[in-house]
Amino acid sequence: MENKNKEDREWMIRYWAKYIRNHPDKVWSRQQKELIDSLVD
Repeated sequence: MENKNKEDREWMIRYWAKYIRNHPDKVWSRQQKELIDSLVD
């Protein structure tokens, strides 16, 4: 089970690193802001 969790975390890190490289700063930073704001509310 631990190995699966580690693989899932590594996949997510690679996914988001690729996403950030392939999308303009304004797009992903706005999305992050919306997520963070929704968690604060």
